[in-house]
Amino acid sequence: MAQLQIAYLPRPGTQERWRRLCQELAGSRRDRFAASCQQAGITQVQVRLLQVLHGEVLLLTVQTQEPHQTLEALASSERQFDRWLREQFQVLLGWNVQEVLHDPPSDLIFTWPGECECDDWWSEADATRASSSPEVEDDGVA
Repeated sequence: MAQLQIAYLPRPGTQERWRRLCQELAGSRRDRFAASCQQAGITQVQVRLLQVLHGEVLLLTVQTQEPHQTLEALASSERQFDRWLREQFQVLLGWNVQEVLHDPPSDLIFTWPGECECDDWWSEADATRASSSPEVEDDGVA
């Protein structure tokens, strides 16, 4: 399962409008939203409004199996509900979602792979250090 994430600094005065849109999607437009998500291959959507030091950040997280197909479906669908939703996003974001969803620019500056070959290297290094220098004590630094 892949995650698509959009982080956005909401324009001043739009926070309440974002909340109302989300309430509408969870309420009166829930069935149409669910159908749209299913058609695009989306299994989960989360929208968070994060409080930061000098304002707020809107974080939209979308779970999907095929990110490129999902983006294409969101950008190109001509179903009435999908057009309406893109219009709502354009009003709130101030830019056309269709223009940026295809291949948004990004600059990956760090990644941590979790379990990897380096775990074996660390284990071997610890074993070698322990066997070759029994007087060396762990300094407790993690």
